[in-house]
Amino acid sequence: MTAIHSLLAGVIDYAGLFPPASLDMQTSVRNYSAYRASDEAWMLGRFIVPAQRLVEFSAAFSETCCDEQMSPWLLSVLSTGDANEDARFIEAFNEGAAFLDAIELKTADVVQAERQLRLVPSGMAAYVEFPLGLSDGIFPVLKQFEARAKIRTGGITADAIPEAQKVTKFLVACAKARVSFKATAGLHHPLRSAQKLTYEENSATAIMHGFINLFVAAMVAYRGAAVEEVMEAITEESPGAFQWKKNTLIWRNHRFSEKQIKETRENFAIGFGSCSFIEPVHDLKALRWR
Repeated sequence: MTAIHSLLAGVIDYAGLFPPASLDMQTSVRNYSAYRASDEAWMLGRFIVPAQRLVEFSAAFSETCCDEQMSPWLLSVLSTGDANEDARFIEAFNEGAAFLDAIELKTADVVQAERQLRLVPSGMAAYVEFPLGLSDGIFPVLKQFEARAKIRTGGITADAIPEAQKVTKFLVACAKARVSFKATAGLHHPLRSAQKLTYEENSATAIMHGFINLFVAAMVAYRGAAVEEVMEAITEESPGAFQWKKNTLIWRNHRFSEKQIKETRENFAIGFGSCSFIEPVHDLKALRWR
């Protein structure tokens, strides 16, 4: 496995149901099935589905999929916000070829987070999205329940994109607490750049975070670098600053071996949700990084 493969293996959780794509269930299921059969399947992670749409998923899955010899689909369930409702939808789910692998929660405070995590079904990894100012109080709870953090890195409006300083602070805090994380939204492109916010012809543009920036910054943070260096990785816009060797990634004065990259991905920077799988792959190829 090369350095780029180690960094991006299974990194993209497909969220075609969500904006700006907002695809219908059958199209999203069909897309994910096609991506699983593509040459870039190694980059694909879970299929993200709201808990209240699991029945709809099962119907689309039955119509569209799949070869019984293929490995089971891994689903990440987006919580309704009500743990009892989540449990009802999850318990009713009965699709042998798709496995409920993770649940994604959103909380307003530490007490709510603890209450939600106590009710997470056994065997499901839990990701918790929370106001970034709650880091100090919420990390002990996440560690207690072996849960993971979640950060929203974009959206369909410019004000939904967090400032680089906030993303940096999140990564550094997670690294110090040794709490792993995933990201969601706005990471369609490898590097920080000005991009359209939606697929509309007259869409506004904004400076969006890059997924290579985020995961390289995560590696920098995980290895205990200064906050300023993590920030520099988040805001790096030059493709030439990244050198991809067969078994090594070099960014500025940082050198990451394939083993170090794999360790960071497995234990810290888990992945990111994107409503597009095509765009990240296309941009990587355009940079000749794939």
